Amino acid sequence: PDTYFYGEGWNFGEVANDARFVQARQANLAGTEVGSFNDRIRDSVRSAALFANDPDVGNLQQQNFIEIGMAGTLKDFVFKDYKGNTGTAGGVTWNGQPAGYATDPADIINYVSKHDNESLWDKLQFGLNANVSIENRVRIHNIALAIPLLSQGIPFMQMGDDLLRSKSMDRNSYDAGDWFNFVDFTKQSNNWNVGLPLAQDNQSAWDTIKPIANNPSTAAAPQNINFASEVFNEFLQIRHNSPLFRLTTGSDVMARVGFHNIGKTMTQGLIVMSIDDGVGLADLDPANDAVVVVINGTNAEKTHKVPTAQGFELHQVLQGSSDTIVQDAHFNTVGSDGEFVVPAYTAAVFVKPQMGAQGVGLKADATMGAPDIAPYGLTTVYMRGGMNGWGEADAFNYDGDGIYSAKVTVEAGNYEFKVASSDWSTVDFGAKSGEQDVIFDTPQTLAKSGPNLKGNFATSSSYVFKLDATVPTAPVLTVSEYVPYGSTKVFLRGGMNGWGESDPFTYNGSGQYSVQLNLAVGNYEFKVASSDWSTVDFGGGNDGQDVTLDTDKVLGKSGPNLKIDVKDAAAYKFAVNANDSAAPVLKVNKVE
Repeated sequence: PDTYFYGEGWNFGEVANDARFVQARQANLAGTEVGSFNDRIRDSVRSAALFANDPDVGNLQQQNFIEIGMAGTLKDFVFKDYKGNTGTAGGVTWNGQPAGYATDPADIINYVSKHDNESLWDKLQFGLNANVSIENRVRIHNIALAIPLLSQGIPFMQMGDDLLRSKSMDRNSYDAGDWFNFVDFTKQSNNWNVGLPLAQDNQSAWDTIKPIANNPSTAAAPQNINFASEVFNEFLQIRHNSPLFRLTTGSDVMARVGFHNIGKTMTQGLIVMSIDDGVGLADLDPANDAVVVVINGTNAEKTHKVPTAQGFELHQVLQGSSDTIVQDAHFNTVGSDGEFVVPAYTAAVFVKPQMGAQGVGLKADATMGAPDIAPYGLTTVYMRGGMNGWGEADAFNYDGDGIYSAKVTVEAGNYEFKVASSDWSTVDFGAKSGEQDVIFDTPQTLAKSGPNLKGNFATSSSYVFKLDATVPTAPVLTVSEYVPYGSTKVFLRGGMNGWGESDPFTYNGSGQYSVQLNLAVGNYEFKVASSDWSTVDFGGGNDGQDVTLDTDKVLGKSGPNLKIDVKDAAAYKFAVNANDSAAPVLKVNKVE
């Protein structure tokens, strides 16, 4: 009963997808408490995307995969992704498979290196910029190794990882002997750059390896190795000291674990995870009411505010850490909320000490709130058709309450299209029988795997595709030309017309408004506004109030009056590009 079984669980080769018989693969092991190696968290950590200091979409996506891994890779774990969509981890696609597949944390072996492929130290060097110092490379390695220790599931460590173990970038060292596989337990060397790894599996990478291996910033000294070892042992102690890092049921993970740097405003390189042990839950850790893990993989100090967070302090182990930098991590109370401050390239753990009886912890949904799960989960849905090569250029945003929308620029013409996911299977909606033609501004119910929809787009413009998926199996699509301010009438209002509504803008399509009027010589103040001076109200922006002819000017919401000096009595055209409806661009030119 006390024996733990685990294995690789890969899904490939001649037996992929149970082709010959039911395999002990990852998805099939869910709920068995037989562990399978978690390649999701492995690849996302080893890619060094968390340390890229670049908010590229790919890096943000890798960050979400790490979060899923830290929550036990549970398929039913609900979180908000970097696009602002809320759904279950099982609905996220990772290399053609569900990112979340477990139902019990014991289903998962969390690791970042083992015998196959490069050691963690070696693999990270491929992804880090050449100018990263050796000190920061060690800090990054410490974070990467701490992630599986701070995750729900069973951590697995390769011998020597705590000592910055290197195999001189050998990706397949089973036949490389002690020269490349040596581990120095005296901490004098991490076996870095002892020669080019064997040609049989590495020759194609030699030209990449050479400049990395010869970069002085990649060579660890004994003090670096000893530092890494001490920090690793501290995180082992932190994990051991609290059962909150070793939750034993999927339901406990989902009830207690939450993330707080989330959604469209997610900061790249920063993970903020809480584990609740407050009132309303079984008191698993009598010493603490909550724990917060902050991983700062960026090159600058980060501060993150969490609603309702109160009474936290840096973990006692880290207060006396061998890492003097982590000792600067601290918590500030901000009214009824709190903020966590963590130095660059640092993983910090905060605790809310339990003062006697169990107190208030930190709810998993303190930042996300009650989840509004999108009808298609975290599956990205696209408008795919002849106007965009049937590709994935035009993704729908989930707006909440079952509604998706996509703004798409379409050249005039006749096009066929569908609403579909990347795999043309998870989501695939077309027309109901005999209803392929789209009538603009008119709701149309779609059918699963139906034939292509057909639309006659009379003008080149931006169009809004609104998908009401309240009934996910029969969503309703409405296609309309995009009008930035909808049905609201917009006027040029100023000294030239008594600040009235005699000069309305005409909407010309593609986000463009214009109005033409005759002006006498003089100085005029004016604004772009609606009748109520509220729905639309734009004046001067960051570059002041003055308008120069034939020059773009970004307007500011509720900004001061614009000013224009008219030197020639003539007709003038005022054109507004409102494709960014919150910061439209004005251009004024004299009509020749």
